[in-house]
Order: sequence, then C-alpha cells, then structure tokens
Amino acid sequence: MSSRPQATPWAVHALDEILTRAAAHSPDKACIVVPDGPTLTYRDLERRASAFARMLLQQGCQPGDRLVLANCNTPGFFASLFGALRAGLIAVPIDAGLGLRELKNVLAHARPRAVVVDHRSAAAFAELDVPLFALDPAAGVPWHDLDRLPSAAAATDPIGSIQRPDGAIILYTSGTTGSPKGVLHGHAGILSKLEAIQSWFGLDDGTTALCLLPTHFGHGLIACCLSTFHNGGTLVLCQPFDVELLQRLFIVVARYKINVFSTVPAIIRLLLRFSGASGRPAPASLRFVTCASAPLHAREIDAFEARFQVPLLNCYGITEGATWAAMSSLDRERNRRSVGTACGCRIRAVDHDRVELRPGEIGNLEIAGPSLMLGYYLDPEATDRTIVNGWLATGDLGHVDAEGRVFLAGRSKELIIRAGVNVYPAEVEAVVMSHPGVAEAHVVGLDHAILGEKVTACVIRRADSSVSREELISHCRKQLAHYKCPEEIRFVDAVPKTSRGKVSRASIKALFDGQSAI
Repeated sequence: MSSRPQATPWAVHALDEILTRAAAHSPDKACIVVPDGPTLTYRDLERRASAFARMLLQQGCQPGDRLVLANCNTPGFFASLFGALRAGLIAVPIDAGLGLRELKNVLAHARPRAVVVDHRSAAAFAELDVPLFALDPAAGVPWHDLDRLPSAAAATDPIGSIQRPDGAIILYTSGTTGSPKGVLHGHAGILSKLEAIQSWFGLDDGTTALCLLPTHFGHGLIACCLSTFHNGGTLVLCQPFDVELLQRLFIVVARYKINVFSTVPAIIRLLLRFSGASGRPAPASLRFVTCASAPLHAREIDAFEARFQVPLLNCYGITEGATWAAMSSLDRERNRRSVGTACGCRIRAVDHDRVELRPGEIGNLEIAGPSLMLGYYLDPEATDRTIVNGWLATGDLGHVDAEGRVFLAGRSKELIIRAGVNVYPAEVEAVVMSHPGVAEAHVVGLDHAILGEKVTACVIRRADSSVSREELISHCRKQLAHYKCPEEIRFVDAVPKTSRGKVSRASIKALFDGQSAI
C-alpha cells in the first residue's frame, strides 16, 4: 500500500472519469498488467478509451445505445468499456460462452448497436444478425486500431457535448423462467459502491490487485477491477478460472507483489487441494483475500488461513445491489460464520409481509442504499416487485444480529450456485424437456466438494423413449453454457410430490444421496 501523501481528492461523477483522474495524477503508472503480456499505463488506457469513444460517435452511436462487450478479461475490454461510457452508451458485458439460444435471447432483449468481440468470441456471434467489430485483427472481423485513431480533443470534439444517460452498465442474470434479466446500474450507484469498498478495506493507489474472475459479472468487474481503478492502483489481469494458473498462483502473487485478490469458494477449495502439504505461507505482499458469490463455510476459512497465513474475508452481495453489501473486517476475532456487516448500505431481515424482524430472527434479507440497481432493463413490473419503498428483496434467507453482523441461512430462491455462478433450474429444465424423448425434468443442485454445488437432473422419459444420459447432456451443451448443463442425470418412473401436488425438491435430492461429493 502507498505511504506517500495522497493528492487532493478529485470528485468524479461518471465511471469513465475514474480513468481521467488517475491518468492526470499518475499517467505513467501501470494500470493493467497481463502476466507474460502487455502492460498499459493509465495514460495508455485513457487515450484508447477516448479514441474508442470518438470512433463510436463517428459511426453514429447515440447516448443510451447499448454496446455488448464480448471481449472480457482483456485490456481491450476496459478500453471499450470506458470508451462506451464516455460516448454516453450503456455497456453490456456478457459471457461469450453462453449457448446460441442464450446469446439470441440476450441480444433480442438488449438490442445492441453492435458487439465488440475478440479472437475467442467472434465465432459465437457469426450466425447472429448483429454488427461485429474488434480491437485486434486476430478476431477475423472488422477491427479498429485504437493506437492509430485520434484520441486528442479537436476543436469540435463531440465528447464534450455528450449528455450521459442515467444508465451505465447492464449485467445479465438469467431469470427463474429462463428469460434474460438485465440489471441496469447507473454511474452514481456503482461509484458509491466503489467508495464503500475503498473505505472498508483501506485501499489506495499503492494497491496491486489480481483479477481471477470473469469481468462480465459484478463480482469480477465491480468489486475487483473497477475498485482497483477507482483507487488508482494496478490490476494484474488474468483469464477467469484458469486451473493451470491456480496451480502456480502464489508464484504470480510473488512476482507481481499482489496485495489482494478476490475469489469464489470453488477456487478456495482448489487452492487448498493444490497446495498439498507444503505448509508454505502466501507471499508477504498479500494482505488479504476476499471471497463472495457463493456460501463459504467457516471451516474453509480456518483451513485457508492456517495453510496460507493470510486473512480470508467473506463478503455478501447480489448483482442487483452492485455486488457486496456486507463485508468482513480484518479483525482476527471476527465471527467466521458471518458474511460481514453492512457497508455503504443497510441490510435487514423481514417476514413475508416485509416487516423488519428483531436481531437474530431469520427472515428474507433486504438491502437499501445508493448502490441499488436502477431497475431491471425494460421490466418495470419486476423492478416494482423487487424494490419496495427503497428496499430490495435479495431472495436470500438470513438474520442480522445485535452487532449488525449478517448471517446467511439458505436461499429462498431455488437457484443453484455452481463455482460462484448462478444457475436457475427452470432454465435448464426447459432445455432438457425440449428433447423429444423427455416427458418431465426437474433440476436441483447437489453439494460438491469443489464447486459448491453441481447441476443434476431427475428425468422421466416418454413411454417410447430410450434416450440416454449422454444424449441429454450433449443436447444441453448445444443450447446452454457448459456450467449450466447437468453433470448427473437420474431416470425415474415418477418424482416425489408434496400433499399439494408440488414437486418435492428435497426428495429429489435424496434420490442422488451418496453421489453428491467427489
């Protein structure tokens, strides 16, 4: 962390101004470092973002237009993100690994002006009727060399007259019906979250952070990357969930003098496995590690801290709240069963009538504060159901104790969290049942030693069908992202139901008893 005096604070009112501020203060400071790859300074990224913004405006883009970013975890992603925001567009980062059906649904909903691709994602969009361009020639589509585009302001610079819309970024999360839900966040809301993270963890321009997570979802993008830029620090940018990298993670931490990284429970479990019995602590530069996006058990925190001699801080949040709402402290005596205390917001537990419960009583968790989403894009009814009188229903169960610590007690939603990523059973069920040999399908999550949960399906075949497990999994992989596809399928003649005729998911899970861990 930096010990030198900080410059006079420069207030920012839009996310791209984070970059402008850092470039003015420390233009030659490393902004993004790619291991064994390029390094961009804040001046480099600021110049490329401005060049990209002007290119968008010259091509006729208007404030409020959506721009899909399918080049995640690359320096070009951030040039296009900040450039889109500077031009008044709404950035839409997405997972290019989604199935064709899913990509079509997202594009139909977002109605983007174009999609920014790279060599990894270009093929996924080749069959879709949407303009494509890239920031490097390897993608095989029209591309723009930002180093050759003008970045300096001209006398008639269009950027200066841009009226930014309230919306800044749309983060997609699949709805429980399988239809896409775009969570629209504004500049002010995300900025308030970045300020809360900076204040809570004491981050500054001397911080070097490592990004191991996808930049198309809130945890990786906001809590890891944008928070680092907001501090004026350095981001070491890696590909997400790179198992080969995880096996040498602490070598990378030592090489780049990493101070902090954020992760999900599945990665914590892999690190504990990969470390073997070496007993070697983490490099001295590493101050702490944060973990969120899925439940993390207290015993796993204890094991990690004992093995690596570095604090592992559990955090809690949801996409609709711009990621973390509760954060754990560095206090050695903290309660490791808690996901922390509210920071920059308020958290409460309520009953079914949304009346606040007393400390310690389990209920539905709600969040209120400046970082809540503006709403679900193009879905005011869902927005009104989710946010009532300024309180956002998280869909999670838990309680808040008398000291303000938040404890999770499960999920009221039926979603599955696999390696920190949400998988909604209804979406997977719809794909399984689209196979002509399936009469009925029910999807549940089973405990998994590494992933947290794995996707499993209980299937009733049609009378004349002999469809196999392999056929159904192959069918799903053609339409869904790999992490949403069932890893285990059990064929049955009937499924357990409650006295009211509803499917008993607890009984379905029992059918797989003994097969859930590896």
